[in-house]
Amino acid sequence: MIRKIAIEIISGLLILLFLYTGLSKLLEHDKFLYNLGKSPLLSSFSGFIAIALPIGEIILATLLLFKKTQLKGLYVSLGLLSLFTVYLIYMVNFTEHLPCSCGGVISKMSWKQHIFFNLFFVLLSAVGIWLLKKQKIDERKKLEESPSIILQSMC
Repeated sequence: MIRKIAIEIISGLLILLFLYTGLSKLLEHDKFLYNLGKSPLLSSFSGFIAIALPIGEIILATLLLFKKTQLKGLYVSLGLLSLFTVYLIYMVNFTEHLPCSCGGVISKMSWKQHIFFNLFFVLLSAVGIWLLKKQKIDERKKLEESPSIILQSMC
């Protein structure tokens, strides 16, 4: 029971994060595109990223919403957040000009704070994957045991 609640809390936090960031990027599309264009690593792909990333974040939030796609959503969350965290670490260590393409409250964070913020959500995603896999294993074990319990009670 506690495991199910923890999985729901983790998924809920990730849904809020990805809906917030995706919608912020869409609502402030021009600012997001402009800042991507200033990034030394992403400027060549800024037009594509400015559309694909926020739409992808909203789709990802949808994956996390449903039990059937929750594990896939957690894996995608882990991958996307890890990739973005690596990007942030690279930018902090190897770039003089640090353009910020985040929106809302997240744009108020320093780059280092943003790295720790992302690492927290990377960890949450990993814990969510572990808990959900453990829950599925336990459910399979119960299903495998239940026919033998029924047969034993009949004898």
